[in-house]
Amino acid sequence: MKLSKSSLLILITYFFIFFLPSILISFFNLGKYYIPIQTLDYLLGAVLLSTIALQTTELNSIEYGRKPFINAIFWGVIGLGLVLLLQFIINLLTIASGASTTSQNTQTLLTLAKTNSFFIFAITIGAPIMEELVFRKVLFGNLSNLLGWNNTNLGLVITALISSLAFAFMHSDGHIILYASIGLLFCWLYNRTGRIQTSMITHMLMNSLIAISAIFMK
Repeated sequence: MKLSKSSLLILITYFFIFFLPSILISFFNLGKYYIPIQTLDYLLGAVLLSTIALQTTELNSIEYGRKPFINAIFWGVIGLGLVLLLQFIINLLTIASGASTTSQNTQTLLTLAKTNSFFIFAITIGAPIMEELVFRKVLFGNLSNLLGWNNTNLGLVITALISSLAFAFMHSDGHIILYASIGLLFCWLYNRTGRIQTSMITHMLMNSLIAISAIFMK
């Protein structure tokens, strides 16, 4: 499958998966099954998007220089420390500015994880895999190739900004700088090893930390 076709298919599938739970609940009165439906929906989405990505016969420029898989694991784990440090610094700056550090998106995830442990699988597996494939692989790596910007550092910076701002707006809870910064770090991790699994690992570890915190804060 060509890079352009797989990128478009990943985006279409992602938005379909994203809105599917709301559609099912609205039309079939399945409100009480919201969490199981969303969890299964996110896990199915992760499988579908991964399958599409694996069927792609072309590599983007970032993936041409990919490192051994052990590097993805190493930098994925290191990435957790980096993203925690990044969040700490941004939260300090947010407090200094007099704004609130409370993330409505995170609070929603914590509440859902507390009420139904099954939802943890959506947080720690489904969402990170889908978001990395969409925002890092497609909107960062693939987009730079499709626009012909893959041979310049400026081109990669521009697509990294596009990807990270899209990632921030999709979380839509007002903390644009925080989420955009996290998105840029994930872009850097992906670019560092040439493997999307690197940012996936960091994203999954970060969300796992949130989920574990929710369980022990009951």
